[in-house]
Amino acid sequence: MKEEILTIELLSDEEFEFVSMDYHLYPKKLGKELQNIIDRSIGYDRIILAFGLCGGAARDLKATNCALTIPRVHDCISIFLSSDEGCVCDFKKETGTFYLSCGWMITEKSILADHQRILEKFGSKKAFSILDRMYDGYKKVLFIGTGSPSEDKVILQSKQIAQLLKVKHETIQGRTEFIEKIVRGPWDDINFINIAPLGIITEEDFGINAK
Repeated sequence: MKEEILTIELLSDEEFEFVSMDYHLYPKKLGKELQNIIDRSIGYDRIILAFGLCGGAARDLKATNCALTIPRVHDCISIFLSSDEGCVCDFKKETGTFYLSCGWMITEKSILADHQRILEKFGSKKAFSILDRMYDGYKKVLFIGTGSPSEDKVILQSKQIAQLLKVKHETIQGRTEFIEKIVRGPWDDINFINIAPLGIITEEDFGINAK
């Protein structure tokens, strides 16, 4: 999401801080890193996390001396596909879908490199056996377009992943207005969780209606 956020002009009273995409593979580590950022962010009126619940990473995050805001969504996929009117993707119908975007390809393109490394070390039979076990159940790679300058190159990589997994490949146009709302507000209580100073984010805050 870094590329999409950086397209928003930074105002004088705003600061952006980004975490490594590698943390998304480890929710507990991501939660710890987010809490570290919250704890050291002093002198602000509000801290906004451009994340969802993300595998439980946001659970038990504690606000310090200012308000803490986070989108009321289960994961970052929904941020790219949501607006105030709802989500442009029906996740129930998209079961077995591997979602990719320009930002996510920073980590997910390692699928190609890892497969090649295993292929060279152990041979084709074992390499594809490992691949099948890791990605069994996926039926489609869905690339979410956001208009990034590097999008054409990244779409090609996502097609290579789909070919490797032997699944179909599709693209969908993502939405950027919700990302802008995360940064600028208004942070309404329907689409956002707003935690008062010293409050704690709970899993229940995301609710069954979370996107």
